[in-house]
Formats: sequence, C-alpha cells, structure tokens
Amino acid sequence: MADVIQRTTRRPEKFRILIIGRANAGKTTILRAVCGAEGEPDVYDKDGNKVPDAALAESGERGEHNVEYSLMFPSSPGFVFHDSRGFESGAVDELELVRKFIRDKASLGSVQNQLHAIWYVYCFSTDSNRFMTAADKEFFDTIDTGSVPVIAIFTKFDALDSVAFSALTAEGVPFEEAQRRAPEHAQTQFDQHVLPLIKEVAHPPRAVVYLRRLDIIQRAASKLIESTEAALDDSALKVLLVQAQHVNVEFCMKGAVNRCVAGLPLLYMTEFSVHIVELSQRLHRVMFC
Repeated sequence: MADVIQRTTRRPEKFRILIIGRANAGKTTILRAVCGAEGEPDVYDKDGNKVPDAALAESGERGEHNVEYSLMFPSSPGFVFHDSRGFESGAVDELELVRKFIRDKASLGSVQNQLHAIWYVYCFSTDSNRFMTAADKEFFDTIDTGSVPVIAIFTKFDALDSVAFSALTAEGVPFEEAQRRAPEHAQTQFDQHVLPLIKEVAHPPRAVVYLRRLDIIQRAASKLIESTEAALDDSALKVLLVQAQHVNVEFCMKGAVNRCVAGLPLLYMTEFSVHIVELSQRLHRVMFC
C-alpha cells in the first residue's frame, strides 16, 4: 500500500503542456524557441510508444491532430507537449476532444501524466480584426481547467503595430515618430479594446503574452516561460518548469533567486543549486572552450 501511495504522490518528472491554436499561428515556432530546438519533435502515442516517421508521413501529420499524442524534443526532455489544431466555428469535434482530454488528465491518479499548463495561441492578421471565434469563446466559457492555468499567447503582434503606425500617420504624426510610437500605441489599443473582451469570459486566462518577431526566439521563450511560471499555484511545479527550461540560463538564475526568497523546502533548494551549477558549467564551456 505504501508503494502505491509513493508512486501516485511523487513529484512529476516532466512538465506537460497542451498547446492549442489553428494552423500558421506559430505553435511550432514557439515550441522550438522554448526547447532550443531546430528540427521536428519526436511523437509518442498514448501508451508511450514512439510513432515512426513513416506512419506520420502516411497520415499526413506529425501528431498535430491527435491531442493524445505526446510531442518531445530531444534537446528538452523535461517538456511534454500535446497539440490541438484549435477550434473552427461550427466544428465541435475538436472542442469535445480537448474537453475530454483536460478532464481525463485532471482525474488521473498519477501526477506523472497530469496536465500542468495550457497555451492558447492566437495569431493576429491584418486581413481580419477578429481574434476570438465563437468556438474560442465557448472554450473559455464552458471549460473550467481548474488548477491548470491557461496562458493566452498572441503571436505576430507586429500586425497591430502596422495598424497603429497607419493610424498615427493619419493623425499627422511624422513618419519616424510614428514608427517609434507604433508598438506602444498598438499595446494601448489592445489593452483598451481587446483585453476586456478576454477578461469577461467565464474562465479567463491567467496571463496574456504578446509576441513580436518570433525570430528573436530567446526573448520570446523567456517571456512565455516567466508568464507560465507566475500563473502556477504549485511551488513544486514552478521548480519543475524552470528545470525543464534549461536552455534559458537567465530565467533559471532568476527563478533560483525567487525560490530562495520564497523559502522553498531545503530539498527543492538543493535540487535547484545542483541545476544552476550544471547550467553555469555548460555556459562556461560554451563561452570559453
């Protein structure tokens, strides 16, 4: 009996994230940025068996349309991702699959397979000012994720910068000044007109992240991981997230300091110290060897 309790209560070894978003929203770019990866992730079925590339090629997908599949990058074995293709208006199948997935993960007895965070990705486009479909709204209105935080991620925020620039020049603002002020103006307009719509849903996201120019991958990864860490209620999960995000030395250092201030148990602090030493040694080798 004691062995069963120990197996079901021991801390998880991997940080598990469900990422939701339609095609071309930038999901793959986000995952590569967070994991410091360049290639495709390895795909595993729900039983933990690796899905051969040939089978993925035959089906025309790499697990993106099967939320039960696990995606892992060899460069970041501490992360496990599940991918949903997002929700189109009138299409309820994917919404129900995600609803069941979240419910099942929440009810698991073993913490090893529980879901820890949800990244909900929106992509701005100059072709449309609609950012939330009826299906998106239904997700936030009808699915209570409980202790699992949802982080809303708005990619390609530069599209709003272009709109803001045009608005400023139309008001007579000189070209160079309009360029300089456009990002701040876009942020202000978003906070005034879009953010309230996000907060009025029944189950709003815990945090909102705006990403510009995802080619600046390290900054994007830092912003997203920091927002996710802040949204977590469980201190042990905060530790797990920082350990998984080993490609971001700056964030790991900051996380270690924050955990010291918060006064985590000695066991966690010992693990953190070892992890930070390893990161420092790796950084030293890269810079000086």
